[in-house]
Amino acid sequence: MKKHAAELLLDIRLHPKPDKMRKTKRFSTDLQAAHAVLLNALNTKTQKINAYRAWLAKSQPCIFGRLAATQKRVFVCLLEENEILGMRKGDDDLRETIQDYRQLWKRYALEGRSSSFVLAVTGESLVNETPGERLKEFCRRLLELYMDVPQIADDTIVPQREYVFLKLAPGGSGSRDKILKFATLPNVFCAQGDGRWWHDHRCPGGVMITSNALGHDVYSRNGRAAIDEAKKLEALEQAMRTINNAYKEKPSKRAGALTHCPATFLVARGAETCPVVKKDVAGYATDHYEGYFHTDHLLASAFFQEDRDPKNLPLYQDLSLKYIYDAKADPLDHADLMQGSDATWYDVKRNIDRLPRFSDPETIVSLTPKLEGQLKHWAAQRLKERM
Repeated sequence: MKKHAAELLLDIRLHPKPDKMRKTKRFSTDLQAAHAVLLNALNTKTQKINAYRAWLAKSQPCIFGRLAATQKRVFVCLLEENEILGMRKGDDDLRETIQDYRQLWKRYALEGRSSSFVLAVTGESLVNETPGERLKEFCRRLLELYMDVPQIADDTIVPQREYVFLKLAPGGSGSRDKILKFATLPNVFCAQGDGRWWHDHRCPGGVMITSNALGHDVYSRNGRAAIDEAKKLEALEQAMRTINNAYKEKPSKRAGALTHCPATFLVARGAETCPVVKKDVAGYATDHYEGYFHTDHLLASAFFQEDRDPKNLPLYQDLSLKYIYDAKADPLDHADLMQGSDATWYDVKRNIDRLPRFSDPETIVSLTPKLEGQLKHWAAQRLKERM
């Protein structure tokens, strides 16, 4: 029988296995500053969410994510260890809470207000835990509850995708709203990545699951109008810069740089026909990049090892970028992840079916500050009732 997330978390809390690396290598200063807020019981949930957003805006490597956080376009669901441990029905309550906030994010996304979702679980037990099997199992269970699937195996691509929707402006007088849907898959980040080879997959406070809808973001930032080839090229360049700006540890007097860092990296441009990109990334291939973990794997087992830089890590040599710009080479992923595909109000309502009727997107023109407040109160009250 599968253990509940609370059981896994309680085992970590009651039988701690501290991360030995922290005896000699403290957390980076940006994480220490975030932890001062996130792990302080005297701070309110709002203060902690604001601190999390501030870290995302300044310190995460993803250029799209930093921009979204700066513009407050990242929807943050922050749960604390004690909240998970206090839920009366264990995983049933945790699943319901996650799905409440997941659907609330999709309501914001429909209006073009957010293209990124962050589920953050914070607490000292998680921050201090060694990156081993127990932390991996907790992350696995969190992912399963988020995706609402029975099992997620190590190092596999899960066929089920998450979809967010975007309502475009009507095409003319009397025309109906056009709705597009975009696929996204979650990624796992942990505080334990800080200072290790997977530094770019670190986060403050414990564990983070994030979903970013690239195509949805490009549409939203461009007034929800159709995206042309120039916008796709701009998105490709931003993705390449994110990869190229990955953390690179400088050699010290005591040791050289980490061998497997950066964890993902661009490769030299070959003879293949590629889009013409700007000078700073012009020397690199635009169709693929490489890495020591597969970026489409929901749970990368390579992260959960005590060594800062394990000796034998697989090299994935064909991590594709074609889905961003090439509809012919990768038609399914291009439509799913970048261009968007047609959806109906029925599709939308199936994905936000737990939200209160007063937020019905077919009858409510837009999310007003008052309506936002009502929805946040609704979600917070449902969480409180589960404690």
